[in-house]
Amino acid sequence: MNRILASCLALCLLTSCATHRRSNIQANEEFVVELKYPEQRGPNRGAVELGVQALFMGAKYLADNTAKSLATSYKKSISINNYYNTFFGPTEKSYAEIHIKKYARPKEDTKEDELKTYLHQDIETQPLVATRGGTAKAFALKDVIREEKDDLLNFHAVISLISDPKNPSVTRLSFDQLRIFFSKTRIFNDENLNAKVSIAIEGEWRSTDGSPQKAVLIQQDYNFRNLKYGAKNQIREPILSPWYYDIPVPAGISANSEFGVVSIKVQVDEYEGRKSKYINKVPGLLNDNKKTIIQDGASTIEKIFD
Repeated sequence: MNRILASCLALCLLTSCATHRRSNIQANEEFVVELKYPEQRGPNRGAVELGVQALFMGAKYLADNTAKSLATSYKKSISINNYYNTFFGPTEKSYAEIHIKKYARPKEDTKEDELKTYLHQDIETQPLVATRGGTAKAFALKDVIREEKDDLLNFHAVISLISDPKNPSVTRLSFDQLRIFFSKTRIFNDENLNAKVSIAIEGEWRSTDGSPQKAVLIQQDYNFRNLKYGAKNQIREPILSPWYYDIPVPAGISANSEFGVVSIKVQVDEYEGRKSKYINKVPGLLNDNKKTIIQDGASTIEKIFD
């Protein structure tokens, strides 16, 4: 009997070690916020350029002790002065998506090689995603292993900016994709990693009398529990925010122009926690009712993941 118990305990320990090889990774990290153009939109912007042309802001995190923590936090803001454009006649958003990424350079070569093996497996076995032309893989190997910078993608989220078809200054956010390949944050149990993604969009404009205006247009917090490592998208259905009033479009805008000053602030918090279910604290928040337009409000979306 004791021999059986000892064998079971050894098996549990081996399984636990195997499942935690993607957490508590001591590494130097780079936190990146990108704004991506719409497909085949804008001057000289083709579909081929979509994946490489982006407004980029990065910040390096080199703290040695962070990997020992049960929580890791990243912050970055990005400011633009071409939120709108009139290149195709009607006023429309210059950018379609906000991409949030983390890249890591493991401090141990053996750990980096081990993670590359996992990433190769992730890319080879990743589920296909729907595209305009049918289905395709979401990532190529070069997207997750950047040989030129000698680092690895460990976090990727995509949030879309959706404009009302009749009024580009009425907008909502759509949280479409979330993937975590490995983490600096330490966890005790498998599928025990949580992530909170916070985004705030602040605009500046002039009122009809010419006075300067500045306000937070929308602030959203997304709290995800029991996340799984790998290439599978953790967002089952796009998470839609309420509609909100964006910075207004002034009258008399000339053709082929860009305008609109906006600051986008992003924060990602990864933390360890026991399995639990989160419920939506704001009933009806995910509905498609445009009467839920907000001007300066802040709301919280908390998604269930079993």
